[in-house]
Amino acid sequence: MAMESFKSLRWADYFLYTILDPRELYRRVNQKDPDPFILSFIVPLVYSIFAILIMSFVGKETNFFYHKMSYGWILIFLYTLFKIIIYSSLVDLTAQFFGYKGNIKEILTLYNFSLFPELFLLPVFYGFIIIDFAPHFFYVLFSIVFLVWQVMILAQSFSEMHSIDFNKSIIILLIPVISIGLFVFMMAILLIILAFGFIS
Repeated sequence: MAMESFKSLRWADYFLYTILDPRELYRRVNQKDPDPFILSFIVPLVYSIFAILIMSFVGKETNFFYHKMSYGWILIFLYTLFKIIIYSSLVDLTAQFFGYKGNIKEILTLYNFSLFPELFLLPVFYGFIIIDFAPHFFYVLFSIVFLVWQVMILAQSFSEMHSIDFNKSIIILLIPVISIGLFVFMMAILLIILAFGFIS
């Protein structure tokens, strides 16, 4: 990203349109002014740090907190990147199966930005910790709310990307999730069968 573009604050539009207009977000991503690919990875980076803090608030605080902050967030960041790359690749493959043009770079970018609402979970959750009002309940509640928000952002931007209706974009985005779920389920069944066979 050129220094002129950074100083112009045009990069901030990506975060603004992620919240306000996901379809416009894709149009800006497609224009690449400035190129948002590297910028988008700031979101999962901050998300990983916030995830460590949330886990610390949920669990019992110990001296291990400093190790989690220094090393744990790196592990979570790498794990988050792994999920993003695998899922985005499967979505791209599914889109091509349905006859749409593949563009893994843009899907990765959109997925990264779609994580942006998840960053609001920490301040919201911490507010309920301060007032000591059912923080764990609201943690679960707002985790679901922000996850739905993330899916809506990704679905709308993906719909704009391929000029398809919203429902079809949801289906394409869900197919990889269902496929991974079935694969994990079948692997678990096979492992259970092998374990029983080994015991008997």
